[in-house]
Formats: sequence, structure tokens, C-alpha cells
Amino acid sequence: MAQLMPHLGERGRIAEEIIKNVLGRTLPKRFSIGTGVVISAHGEASRQTDIVIYDNFYNSPLLSEFGSGLFPAEIVFATIEVKSVLTKDELQSSMDAIMQMRKVGSQKKYIVPATVFEPGKPARTVMTKQTETTPPRNYIVAFSQQGLGPTYPHFCDKLRKCLDDGNSHVHGVCILKENWFAGRRAFKVPAELFGREGNGLLNLYSHILKAQQNFVVHAMDLDAYMPKEWSSD
Repeated sequence: MAQLMPHLGERGRIAEEIIKNVLGRTLPKRFSIGTGVVISAHGEASRQTDIVIYDNFYNSPLLSEFGSGLFPAEIVFATIEVKSVLTKDELQSSMDAIMQMRKVGSQKKYIVPATVFEPGKPARTVMTKQTETTPPRNYIVAFSQQGLGPTYPHFCDKLRKCLDDGNSHVHGVCILKENWFAGRRAFKVPAELFGREGNGLLNLYSHILKAQQNFVVHAMDLDAYMPKEWSSD
């Protein structure tokens, strides 16, 4: 359906809805799926983001109206840029958006329970403020690609070069038509990729789930988003 649609904007919208529906049906219920802008308490904002995978158990979006949301960085697990056709220019545009997203997610404010021990008194739990600096995971999904290589090894070579040239932190790229997924190994410079040809969507899904195993989300500190005179401190 996406490929038959002549208008590229509409084609991209269809691609986005298909991916959202797939993830919404298959991800565990602690993950919710939305579209919109991610913001931070320190004044940064992302571009309009195609897919936001967020926590709707401990937290919720600040705004969710007319098919778009306003998501505090504290509640975001991952984002996905969706393209109908991924070209080198579209890849660069997505990497620029992801670098902005990393700025947004660099200072997340949480309220976290902590146990206090005092001599002669029973242990008690208090709520403490904590800053977390790990940004959300970021992915790119496209229905097809153009100019990024006729084979999976060629694609990985070009992707690796683009990641190094832009010093980007894309966690994974999936090309559905070719059934490719390539993920980037953490903390490796120059970039090191992993993945395989075949089962591209399944590998993307698996990587999203595995990436959250060491990614903790707490209740966000709402006071951090309030004017100082409104704060409960």
C-alpha cells in the first residue's frame, strides 16, 4: 500500500502507521506508542518524532491531543524515525534529528525511593531526586532504500561511514523491503555494526526489547517542569 501511494508524504505516513500498529500489538504492555515532540526540563526540544515508545505505567505524556503528544524525556524508552525510502540525504536528516534527541535526553529528572538507616530506628523509605544522563535509544526504519548498496555488506559499509562522518549514535537501522537490520555496538569508535540479512523487523523488535533491560524509568520529577514559584520544594 505504501509503495502504491504516489505522494511521498502520504507514503511516509502509511509506513509510520504500519510500524506503530505492529509495535503496538507486539511490545509488552508497559510500553506505549505515540507520535510527537520530546522535551526536557532544561529547555531542549526534539523535532517532531514519528514514533515515541514511552512509559505509560509510572508516567504519562504532558499532552496527548489530535494524534500528537508532548513527551517528557524522562518517560521515553526509544524513538523511531520512519522513512518510506531511505537515501543518504534522508539518513543524514534522521541522524541530525537523533543528535538533537540526545541533547533532550541528557538530563532526566526522577523521583526515586531510597532507604534511610538511622541508629536505633527502623529503616524508612524516603523519596529523593535523581538525575539520569542516558538518552533514549534511537532507530531508523524504512520500507526501502536507494543508493545505500545493492547487498547487505555494501549497506553496512555505507551506513558505518555515515555514522562515523556524523559522529552519530543511531542504535539500529531496519530496511523492510530488503529484510535488513544493522545495529551499532555501544561505545565503539569507529562504528562497529552487528546484525544479519533476513528477519529485519524481528531483529529490530528484539533489539528494542534487549536495549531496555538496563534502561530504568522511574516516576518523573514534575516539579522540574514547573515554574520555580510553583515548585513544592
